[in-house]
Amino acid sequence: MKRPGRVVMLVDNTVDGDSRVQKSARAMAEAGWEVHLLGKAPKTGRDEYSIGPARVLRVPLKHLVAKKTLRLRLHRLRYPLAYTAKNRIEFKQNQIAVDTAELLVGSAGDAVRTGISRKRSTGRRVPHVVQRAAAKARRSFIAARARQTPAALDARVKHDGTLENIEAVFWTAVMGDRAWRRLDPLPFRYEISFSAELDRLKPDLIHAHDFRMLGVAARYVARARRAGRTVRFVYDAHEFVPGLNAPGKKWLAAQIAYEREHIGYADAVVTVSPALAEMLEESHDLTERPEVTLNAPPKLIPGQRGAWATDSGAKHVREACGLDDATPLAVYCGAAGPQRGLHTVVESLQYTDDLHAAFVINNLDGAYVKSLRTLAEDIGVADRIHLMPYVPYDVLVGFLSTADVGIHPLRKGPVNHEVALSTKFFEFMQAGLPVAVSDVKAMSDEVTRVGNGEVFRSEDSKDLAGAVGRILANRERYTAPYEQPGMLDEWSWEVQTEKYVALYERLLG
Repeated sequence: MKRPGRVVMLVDNTVDGDSRVQKSARAMAEAGWEVHLLGKAPKTGRDEYSIGPARVLRVPLKHLVAKKTLRLRLHRLRYPLAYTAKNRIEFKQNQIAVDTAELLVGSAGDAVRTGISRKRSTGRRVPHVVQRAAAKARRSFIAARARQTPAALDARVKHDGTLENIEAVFWTAVMGDRAWRRLDPLPFRYEISFSAELDRLKPDLIHAHDFRMLGVAARYVARARRAGRTVRFVYDAHEFVPGLNAPGKKWLAAQIAYEREHIGYADAVVTVSPALAEMLEESHDLTERPEVTLNAPPKLIPGQRGAWATDSGAKHVREACGLDDATPLAVYCGAAGPQRGLHTVVESLQYTDDLHAAFVINNLDGAYVKSLRTLAEDIGVADRIHLMPYVPYDVLVGFLSTADVGIHPLRKGPVNHEVALSTKFFEFMQAGLPVAVSDVKAMSDEVTRVGNGEVFRSEDSKDLAGAVGRILANRERYTAPYEQPGMLDEWSWEVQTEKYVALYERLLG
């Protein structure tokens, strides 16, 4: 059924690997709306493609001249001789080497005889002693600049310190929620990069995914309304901004201010978990609690477990690992990083005899993944870990379904970890896998309520091994809840999509 209204979804990434964004665009297009998904171009440049009936457009971000921070201004005073780049040091040193060679020739030219008769060169020459003095002064000056350069350049990458805190306090006091303009103007890059496409597409509804797109959408809506057009605006909050893993207080202050300034322009707010909905309502004094749309996967069709072929040719994770049905296999899927706790899974293998662990992850060559390989070799379990790239979201559940248990080892502590009901949590359930989760609040509470797994202490590898052992010893007990009629329906994307459809219908009429 064709529905009236053009929808533009905005996201601050390249779309790849963002299953919620991909699923949302495809679902709303299949529900009848004309959907365009606007994201950031990869290194290969601008491109367009389709996700089902939804169109994806990825555009390069335009460059802005960065504002000079307080640290850079003070470091310029402290290190006035520093070069702007380290390669300038090498260039100047090479130049000195050439000058030195010239001086050696000049000093020896009058005294050394080669036996070849030639006329003396003409032209006035600066006395050699003067040339040597000038060269020495030049070498000393370049050496002084070289010594100052590393410290000055380090200031460009530092995000957290006393100077940054001073900036955050000062600009927040002076500008309030507008302070992000001085603290982190990156959103302006999205603004100037996406605005032309928004003007061309003329959407009736903008669906802004995550906080970075909030201001871009709010500003377009304001421009459209001044031109006499009514544009509806949905903010899809994926995380609690004050709880982000920030590179520094200054950066975090900017993001909080950015969200707080623009969230009031949204016609509706949706988010990913009940706990996060409550926190958003309270922190922004919203007039109504945001709608919760769980980031659940599509349902697994009965009888089709392991019936999908991936790019590698493997139909399921057990085949990708080269394991038979009798070998116990645990699986993790998602991003790879220290806060995800993958090292805990690797360490836990030393407390088991035959358990293997598969990691379906986004980056096989990063420093953290390399550390996992080293750790596995050090403790003698390298032959029992299996690292493989992402599998598309629409085949992932079937791919995972031949494992024995899903592990979610998220590190305890950060606010967004405590309130998360993450994608992989529901993917394990739809795949029919019992789960072992760390004791982060939302997911551990849900596992305890449903009875489909065990909870272990965060970053305690021995406790994780014990939890997996209990599950494997009585696996049927933990998969029994999935057999209850309708149990998995609420945790499916098909049911969650209905909430988006109802919201779009209310806003677009």
